[in-house]
Amino acid sequence: MKKILLTRLPQDNVDDCLYFQQKGFETVEIPLLELKRRVMGQSFEVMLEQSEWVFLTSQHAAEFFFQQISKRDVEQKKFAVIGEKTAQVLLANNVKLMFQAPRPTKKHLFEAWAACNREPTSILYPKSNLADNLGESELIAKGHQLFTPILYDNYVPQKNQQKLKTLLLADKITSVYLASPSLWQRFFAVFKNTTLKEMPMLYCLGETTRQAILKDGYEAIIKKAEKYS
Repeated sequence: MKKILLTRLPQDNVDDCLYFQQKGFETVEIPLLELKRRVMGQSFEVMLEQSEWVFLTSQHAAEFFFQQISKRDVEQKKFAVIGEKTAQVLLANNVKLMFQAPRPTKKHLFEAWAACNREPTSILYPKSNLADNLGESELIAKGHQLFTPILYDNYVPQKNQQKLKTLLLADKITSVYLASPSLWQRFFAVFKNTTLKEMPMLYCLGETTRQAILKDGYEAIIKKAEKYS
């Protein structure tokens, strides 16, 4: 049976496992990331207090955010999120959602929200240490005040790097699924440190990740979005 490597956290792989198993793959999971919430100080409280809106662009950001605050801190806040899984975190915390991106990308969140909210306001956008600043200058140019504290760190566990190298050398991994540019970079760094010459078939989530793979000289197939009941 064909084997495909999944590189996200196990809790993020549920739908992907089902998707690829239905395509005839055996799934193998080696997370190439770990997440750790930063301890936020008084400055974070001040930024939250001064913000009318809170932007959450991943379920992990949402989970770490609600670990950091009390319910009364957000009673008057308006929330915008990137996708359904992030929205579910708000629901679990009994917080009302005011805006959800039409497509689950930060670009679509920023652009669609800005099109509906033309009056200058203040936004708290807590993110990871790996998050880029794409779209932020456009919001600022429209008169919005933007706070972007680093809420959590995303790093690669060394033990899993070695585990991946061993797997690549000892087993026949025919394909790899990569959900972000950072996961591609981490996988590629391990792959280059082997004696292998042939890259497995690459699947990816979205155009941004595909472009990162293309930049390094490889092709990738964007995984089609599917919903499961």
